[in-house]
Amino acid sequence: MKMKRISLLLLIATQAFGIACSSQQQQAQSRVKRQPLEKQPYEYKSPTDYDLRDRGYNPKTGKAITYDHKPRIELIDAKSGKYAFKWIGYDGKEKKIIYQRADAVDVIVSAEASQTPDGKYLYTYKVETLPSSGTYLSAFIVQNFAYDTKPVEVGGTATNNRDLVLLAAFRNIPFNGESENLKDFHIGHMSNLIHQFKEGYWIDIAELNSENPQIRPGGTLVVKMLSSSPPDLVGCRVSGGELSVKGVGEHMPFVLENAMRGYVEYPYGYTIGPVDSVKSFSPNERAERMLKNLPQFKKLGWITDAAHQRYEKQLKDGNFDALSKQSEQDLKAEQITTEVFALIKTIK
Repeated sequence: MKMKRISLLLLIATQAFGIACSSQQQQAQSRVKRQPLEKQPYEYKSPTDYDLRDRGYNPKTGKAITYDHKPRIELIDAKSGKYAFKWIGYDGKEKKIIYQRADAVDVIVSAEASQTPDGKYLYTYKVETLPSSGTYLSAFIVQNFAYDTKPVEVGGTATNNRDLVLLAAFRNIPFNGESENLKDFHIGHMSNLIHQFKEGYWIDIAELNSENPQIRPGGTLVVKMLSSSPPDLVGCRVSGGELSVKGVGEHMPFVLENAMRGYVEYPYGYTIGPVDSVKSFSPNERAERMLKNLPQFKKLGWITDAAHQRYEKQLKDGNFDALSKQSEQDLKAEQITTEVFALIKTIK
């Protein structure tokens, strides 16, 4: 009898624990949680298939003198993403270059959009470098489809015309010999000849001081941009650590150079940003666009299941007034993020 009672108590305790865990899980799922930018898993390995290296030519035969340069890649530190790229140089001595992979940083990007008194849109991006990151944030790159998009503040410092001269839209604006306001960051455009940045305009906010970086693990970079265009879904990328490599007096073997993954290694994801074409959209067209993007919002952690279902119905029904009012409540209740809220407010 005593054993049965103990077993019964254990059963009740187990069930109570299960209910509590289930309740906590449901509570967690009832609130939004932005997801970190994605990364493409990749393992660096020493090349096994490579050509011998030419060291010169035999003056008598005219044939190339080749040797085995033994290219290899060795992991230095997994957390910081550092590797040693090694080979035997033309002088017979070992050469080594330190390579920093760009994805050794864990980042969550959040954004808000609000209208200014003169009808423009102010975008505020918060780029949070998680404590789990192995290195500092070296660049934040955000896409837009509006030529007039203007960074107005980076890291709490207002920009001036001198800071913007590398952006095509502001290249010819006079700055009267003034120096940059930004001492720790650089603003530029990514070339659309690069596959990852071929669509729209990608504004690059890059760290200048690698010896004393501003945004270390656990830190946040705030960037503000101004545009006449309303928000829509756009891309963003980041990089971590010192990406340039120091030379060793000779060119790195091509087989090692080709092993470097370049921009494809940058963590990537979505945010909101200026899109000029949205200006001409009717409310129904904007609603259709948002309806199409709802699954993406769910994947990004921008909307809960319950809110997703409500908005799907309201968007299909064309009940935009109810949708707008509901979004204000849902933002406070953490059913949606500021990104979804900003997009709903454009449906008028």
